[in-house]
Amino acid sequence: MKNLLVIAASVILLQVLYSTAAHAQGATAGALPQNAGADFHEDQSALGLNPDQAHRLAAYIDRSLAMNRNDIKNKPGKEELMSRAKELIAVLKLSCTPKDVDLAGVNTDHENGKLYQNTLYEVSCTDGLGYFLKSRDRLKSAGAKPGHPDAANAFAISCLAADRLHEDDTKNGINSELYCHLPDNGGGDMKVVGQNLLTRLGVNCNVTEYKWFGSKPDAKMEIAEAACDNSTGYLVETAAPGGNIKPSAMDCNAAVRNGLECRMTPVVKPVTLATFREYLEKTSIKCKINDYNQIKLLGRESLKQRYVVEFKCAEQPDGLVAFIPLDGNTNPFQTEDCRGIKKYGIACKLTTIN
Repeated sequence: MKNLLVIAASVILLQVLYSTAAHAQGATAGALPQNAGADFHEDQSALGLNPDQAHRLAAYIDRSLAMNRNDIKNKPGKEELMSRAKELIAVLKLSCTPKDVDLAGVNTDHENGKLYQNTLYEVSCTDGLGYFLKSRDRLKSAGAKPGHPDAANAFAISCLAADRLHEDDTKNGINSELYCHLPDNGGGDMKVVGQNLLTRLGVNCNVTEYKWFGSKPDAKMEIAEAACDNSTGYLVETAAPGGNIKPSAMDCNAAVRNGLECRMTPVVKPVTLATFREYLEKTSIKCKINDYNQIKLLGRESLKQRYVVEFKCAEQPDGLVAFIPLDGNTNPFQTEDCRGIKKYGIACKLTTIN
């Protein structure tokens, strides 16, 4: 049973990290146009697992795979490890030209009278990325070399995702070895990885923090956030296991215009129709907006500097005009219907009042 749980946990972890039905930021209902952030996902699972459960699963895999890299006896030579890593990279269709490899953990188990070996490798790639590669392979006999790996019994997790899990496990008091150790993978310090990546991309940033941000599962892409010592920041897109995109960076000001908001670097969000919709949703006013054709910016007050915005919805048959204060404006939020707004010399555009 334990052996089955090891494999099940491995599969679930992979789905947790790259679920295509995870929570999306920026996605909206109806005919609202899609932005660049609409397919962005955080590490929540279609299986109903929350991040804490995912982390506990990762810790279970960590212990079960016996990440005992310092205690492994009769460790194969570097050439043999590299050959095995290249096989796994090929069957997993991983975008990685391996530069270095280490054996992170190994153990054996029996299932239905057959002997299997669970092996965990850490690889660094020439493009600055790194991964854990896990394989479960049939052994003909104790001490024999495993056969060729296959994708059904293997998976990969990036150093970036592993670092996120390791960080949260540490906060929860879990002793986890699930972080990349190789020098080219930062030796356990993701700031080094982020610095090397941004330098390769020609970005001028002295990295102070480099953390997991999320993923775009459909594009097989991971996103990290880099904070720089000059109060700027970047979102760095890299290939997730199975993806083949080239690393790229977007500064936080550009990111917010594309539907993604940096967490470590504050930016001033541009005012858009989505801004007004989001503001209205936070109030007690009943007005469901499914299409941006239901929103119209009528102007901005010269004195109080509130935005005057019309909304058209079934809940407000006489129309709704809102005076919306933004950007630290301390004037009150106010609403009128299309009849009452006439006293301000304003006419509704979306709702006709007889």
